[in-house]
Amino acid sequence: MQRECVFGIAGAVLLATAGITACQGDASTAPSGAARVVKDTDDDAVVELSDGRRVSLRYQAGTGLLERHRSAVGKPWSTSKTVYATKTDPCRGIDLKAYRATVTVRADFGQYCRDGEPPTESVAAVGTGGLGKWDTHVARNFDGWDRVGIARDGKSAKFSSRSSAGTTTLAWRAGKGFGEVATTYKRLGERFLGTWRAEDGSHRVTFRQSKLNVPASATVEMLKGPTCRVRMDLINIWEERVQPRGAKVLEGGKTTYCPPEEFNSEYVVATADGPMELRNLGDATPLVTYRKS
Repeated sequence: MQRECVFGIAGAVLLATAGITACQGDASTAPSGAARVVKDTDDDAVVELSDGRRVSLRYQAGTGLLERHRSAVGKPWSTSKTVYATKTDPCRGIDLKAYRATVTVRADFGQYCRDGEPPTESVAAVGTGGLGKWDTHVARNFDGWDRVGIARDGKSAKFSSRSSAGTTTLAWRAGKGFGEVATTYKRLGERFLGTWRAEDGSHRVTFRQSKLNVPASATVEMLKGPTCRVRMDLINIWEERVQPRGAKVLEGGKTTYCPPEEFNSEYVVATADGPMELRNLGDATPLVTYRKS
């Protein structure tokens, strides 16, 4: 797993958690309270806290994710305890971060994950104080958390992941544990919003803006011929083009362009006041031209 060190409010990608710090690396350049990774392999990781304690997380096939810790160099390790139990194969690498007495973990599991398949179980975990108790959260069929930030007082942390659809976050607070996963989807450009009518009068497309945990969408409705009305999420969004995904039939049955071919179609509005075109990916020739109504 990729590791970063971002301090203070400059970690804006973590979506406005004030005073966030994601600290790892050379203790001589890190602020007071930062931790140091002392071991990092495909199957285990060890971090040294600012007070000298060490925390170890490792995968154990058929069991899951195990943790142990020790108070100082030369002292015995605690008995291993299971932070997350699963028989699913582990992915490659464990991400450990810590600030003061707060330790965060990112770990993933999935069949054939080490051969390139995406994870099916993505674990976020936080331990504090004496590390006798860990709060855990598992997201299923999720591509995993990209990064995590820990507040300087150690009382909150935020896991986050970016994709072509938007940014997904998971907040943790001391004494409360994990909250709900929230996705802030990409906003649809103003040039798309509203209803567009095909020049041949056969159908129309209406675009709606994204909301928290709800992606932007488009509804296609046939105006001539067989009845068809479908709703599609707009996952890949750029200024001048959008790509529909996951069409759901609301009325009637599917017809030509209701919905357009999934994974091979996009709507394009090349200029702010210009027409809209439906195109095949990689082909500038319009299949349908629309005018805003």
